[in-house]
Amino acid sequence: MTVNHAKYLLATFVLSISSFSFAQVSEQEKEALLDFYSSTNGKEWTTKWDLEAPISSWYGVTIKENHVVSIILNYNNLVGRLPKSFLKLEKLTNLNLAMNGLKGELPKELFELKQIKNLALEMNNFKGSLPSQFLGCENLETLTLYNNNLDGEIPSKIGDVKSLKVLNISGNYFSGSIPKSVEDLVNLEVLGLFGNKLDGEIAIDFKKLPKLSEISLAYNNFEGAVPNGIGNLEELKYLQLQGNKFNSFASIQNIKKEGLLAFDSDDFQLNKDFEKLDLSTTRIVNSKLEDVKEN
Repeated sequence: MTVNHAKYLLATFVLSISSFSFAQVSEQEKEALLDFYSSTNGKEWTTKWDLEAPISSWYGVTIKENHVVSIILNYNNLVGRLPKSFLKLEKLTNLNLAMNGLKGELPKELFELKQIKNLALEMNNFKGSLPSQFLGCENLETLTLYNNNLDGEIPSKIGDVKSLKVLNISGNYFSGSIPKSVEDLVNLEVLGLFGNKLDGEIAIDFKKLPKLSEISLAYNNFEGAVPNGIGNLEELKYLQLQGNKFNSFASIQNIKKEGLLAFDSDDFQLNKDFEKLDLSTTRIVNSKLEDVKEN
């Protein structure tokens, strides 16, 4: 082998490795990212994208097998509306845009992403109702929308989203009752409904939701008896019922104190029984921000 031929092979090898290392997404996914950057005033982001650099180096963007699979840009001064072109990011599984200045209605295109698992859009200025496309999210595990300006009713067929583990829509203006189909969310671990305009009697049997560790029904207009089954939940750590019109707390009179980290209700005697608990640890009320982990 001649020296020149060896150099040629070496250069070809280096070039191939370089091309592999900086493999780019499709043109349509790149266009979707650029559209998103423009729509949310990317030039004013706290940490900006260098549009001249490879997409794989863009802040908060994760690429696998030449597809964008994760965008995590919470607390990054995003302002504006989310574009419909998100639908082009067909392999997206994680989207965390919490604690920004986003507004407008939630694009239905977000809920048409077949691979989406985690949607964290809390603490923005979104308005309107949950798009009906939400019910078709077969892989959705986490939906956090707390502290926005959303309204309307919780979809009656919410139980169709059987993969859901975390549902936190606290601090909005949702109204109506809690759908009976919530019972079908057998994987649910967190139910955050704190501070809405929900009302009526709760017909759910919480025994059908054995994985629940956090329930916040506080500061709505619920009435009647505290629903059955809550007192039987083995994994329960946070329970908040205060600020409603419940007239019976019989279903939780014998609730296990061991393991509970926070409890509050409008029943003086129950609260007295639990007064030794450190209520400052209550995560649902404080709505602590948690980054969505990449999968």
